[in-house]
Amino acid sequence: MNFFKRWMLKSLLKKPAPDRIPRSGEKAKDVNCNVVYIRAKNESWTILWNKIDSKGVIGKVWLNQEEFEELSIPWPWLSDYELDITHFYGVYDLRYSSIPQYFFEGILPWDKLKIVLGKVQQFLFNRKELVRSERIETLKIILEEAIENRNFTVSSVSLSGMLYTQRWVFHPDKTRQLAYNDLLLKSLEESGELQAIQYGYKLSPKALVTISAYEEDQKRHRDNLAQSNAAKWLTFALIIVGLIQAGVTYYGVYKNGS
Repeated sequence: MNFFKRWMLKSLLKKPAPDRIPRSGEKAKDVNCNVVYIRAKNESWTILWNKIDSKGVIGKVWLNQEEFEELSIPWPWLSDYELDITHFYGVYDLRYSSIPQYFFEGILPWDKLKIVLGKVQQFLFNRKELVRSERIETLKIILEEAIENRNFTVSSVSLSGMLYTQRWVFHPDKTRQLAYNDLLLKSLEESGELQAIQYGYKLSPKALVTISAYEEDQKRHRDNLAQSNAAKWLTFALIIVGLIQAGVTYYGVYKNGS
């Protein structure tokens, strides 16, 4: 391992992680520490780094799934390994698999920039009203998921994630949205499109009939609108033609009369 990589790892170990790292609540917001593992590619050994010097690495070792106390491992012994760096930054877990990745994404403020952009996006998202999904749109979303996974089930919480991504969790209107989703799913159960199971709802075969009937109604509605628009344009064209003919007739009478 060259000097640059060792220097980078030393800088990481200047912010060691405590025994317990809070990941929620107010305490999590103040977290700023690093955990560095080095592993054999065949997973025969793992080292949790605590210190590093010119001779090698000092840390807790797992060898063939057996845990050892803190040991010193010489550099020549470390070959064919994988690096696993986790920077616990506030409530975020930033993962890196190499020193170059950590340098370009962790040292250079790329990850910090993504966090800031994410907060800006969350702020803008929170200013929007959560648009409540109607019955058919909800059924279509659930149908797509059920096609991908035959055992798919939905709840008011998972439906919110499907509609708005996980940003809904931090939206000020999330409680009202969950209540609406719960009523919507119960409504679809009562009308037969969903079946209630232990932890949510499962799509019923009747949902396909409902969606098909709705799409047929929509098609007829579009056809009626198209026919109505065509009739309007035809009427407009006939009026224009009539005006032209009246103009020609008037011009002819006026010219002959003069």
